[in-house]
Amino acid sequence: MRRTRPFTERAHGSLTAAGAVLAGVALLLLSLLPTAPSEAADLSAWVDNGKPLLSWSDELLFFAIMSWGAGARGLFGARKAERSARINVGLTALAVALVALLVLLFVVGRLVYPVSEIHLSPDVLALLVSSMFGALHLALLGFAVAAVTLTWSTSSGLRGRVAGIGAAAVFTVGSFPWLTPSWWNIFVAVLLAAWGVFLSITGRRRPEVCQRTAVRPES
Repeated sequence: MRRTRPFTERAHGSLTAAGAVLAGVALLLLSLLPTAPSEAADLSAWVDNGKPLLSWSDELLFFAIMSWGAGARGLFGARKAERSARINVGLTALAVALVALLVLLFVVGRLVYPVSEIHLSPDVLALLVSSMFGALHLALLGFAVAAVTLTWSTSSGLRGRVAGIGAAAVFTVGSFPWLTPSWWNIFVAVLLAAWGVFLSITGRRRPEVCQRTAVRPES
């Protein structure tokens, strides 16, 4: 059992890293879209011009959600979460973020993939586009909370905790992508991928878990 544990942790770490990179690339593609027009009548042309970016982002989001969810569940599972309020908060925030990405996946898919050739009116397009940005806003807020709480519960030490707080600040500002410039949204997407990879590495062994294991009496 002890021999399989390192392999399992490496597998969950790899899933977490893969999910983070895929999510970062998906958000990077969305950040390359031009600014959405304020008039509903112009949204149809905006969606048509951005279909390649929207389509690839939509495909990547599916695999990102599956990979990151499974990986994080393995790294910060129920046995570890029940002993740490920080991990519980962090996992809840990460779950909120992934659910928001799931909503984003659904909305973007409805924009680019027709269903029974149903034509979307300008008002429906306006609702879907605004929902897309709303889901992205919620996802980045969830990642901001997770960046503080989960990074604090890893073996990264003081520098890692400071990096987690910094990432949370960037994610919070980036949760308003319709207000921030394109270069900032690109930076947020890249940082999200980097933070996820960092979490996958430092989350495998935490000092508090190792300390409890060391003092646990043998039966």
